Amino acid sequence: MSPEYEMLFEHTIRSFLGDKAFGIAGQIHSQKSRNTWYKKSLVKVVKRIQNIESSTTHKEQLSYWSERALNELKGKSFNEVSFTLCLLRLIAVLLGLAGVRPYNIATPAYFQTPSQHYTEVIIEGGDVMQDYYDKKSTLSVRKRLIKQLKSEGSTYFEISLILNISEYEVKKLCKEL
Repeated sequence: MSPEYEMLFEHTIRSFLGDKAFGIAGQIHSQKSRNTWYKKSLVKVVKRIQNIESSTTHKEQLSYWSERALNELKGKSFNEVSFTLCLLRLIAVLLGLAGVRPYNIATPAYFQTPSQHYTEVIIEGGDVMQDYYDKKSTLSVRKRLIKQLKSEGSTYFEISLILNISEYEVKKLCKEL
């Protein structure tokens, strides 16, 4: 194995396992070590696939190809070509491609939870207080909307339905106006 792949190997495995894989770059030269790290990573993949919201058929294909790739590592004789092809099939299914034509049976959609958004902001060198600033700005927008809806004659209950917050929260924000 060429030395130029050492850091690519470590960074790839760390993207699945984090600091557990810190300093493993040199282990790329041992097939046994590579397989061990591949197995650990694919176990994470198999678990994450269980949480993907998709059609039953699509999820079955995702499970099948991720588990098949993992099983390729469990045999005594490692077949790198078969393992690589299983991973490529998994990538195709993740992209929503099925069959040999290829039929597009799903469209990947990605979203972030608020905590993932703030983690990304911090990773990119942003302010660790960003969630505080965003909350302040969203509160000011809510207050403005409450004031506007109140002036149009909406009740606290109606405003709570519109903003998807409790009636108590609407009343509390109204007191701050």
